[in-house]
This record gives sequence, C-alpha cells and structure tokens, in this order.
Amino acid sequence: MRKAEAARGVFRAWNAVCGGTREGEHVTGLRYLSDQNKLLVYLDDAVWTQEMTMLREIIRARMEREGVRLDGFVFRTTKPGFKRSGVERPRVEKKAAPTPPSTAPLSAEEEGAIDAAVAPIADDRLRKSLKKAMKASMEWKKGTDLKNKA
Repeated sequence: MRKAEAARGVFRAWNAVCGGTREGEHVTGLRYLSDQNKLLVYLDDAVWTQEMTMLREIIRARMEREGVRLDGFVFRTTKPGFKRSGVERPRVEKKAAPTPPSTAPLSAEEEGAIDAAVAPIADDRLRKSLKKAMKASMEWKKGTDLKNKA
C-alpha cells in the first residue's frame, strides 16, 4: 500500500510539472520504480528522449517543489508503432497571430536625433543595436499616437 501511495504522489507531481506542456505531450507511459526511487518515462521519439534527458534536473527540482523527491529518471523511447492507450486529449486550435503594432516612419529630424544620441558610443555593435531599439520604440510610439488620435 505504501508503494502505491508513493507512486500516486510521484504521478501527481509529474502531472503538476509536465501535464499540459509540449514535453508532456510526447510522453507515452510512466512507471514508478519504487525500489530505485526513479521514474521511468517512455517518450514517442528519440529526439524527445534526448530533450527530456537534458531537462531532467529541472523537472526533478520542480517535482521536489511539489513534495516528491526522486533519485532520478530513466528515459526510454517507445517502440515504433506503439499506440498510446487511454483518452486522447483534444487538439487545441492555435489562435490567430496577433496583429503587429502600428508604426509610423520617422522624419529626418527624428532620425538625426537618434544618430546624435548614439554617436558617443564607441562599440559599433552596441551603437547599432541601441539605434535600432530606439528607432523601433519611436516608430511604435509615433504609430500609437496617430492611432489614438484617429
């Protein structure tokens, strides 16, 4: 009974950490190895097995925050052709991409003001990056002001 309770706690913590995530969508099975205090995780592709291996410490720390301390994970790739049993989650349709923010082109004076503001910066990459950021900010602000006036 204690092993069953421990396994329930592990599965609850796993669902709290990985349930509904893109990583969790590729899990085809779980098994708690109570004698080793490890969680055996089956994944649908070798790429995801590698990905989860890289994320193991993050997942373990998050599960520990949920109250479950594991000694580790064992990640395995499911055999080809295996069909996941149980209830399939309905696919959620992706939302339409948000409309980009409105912008307005800058005048020559505004461009000159940006050039003058970034001129003292010696590092070329930093100067160009700052100029690009300042220009984008001013274009956005100008476009939003025009939109609000309309």
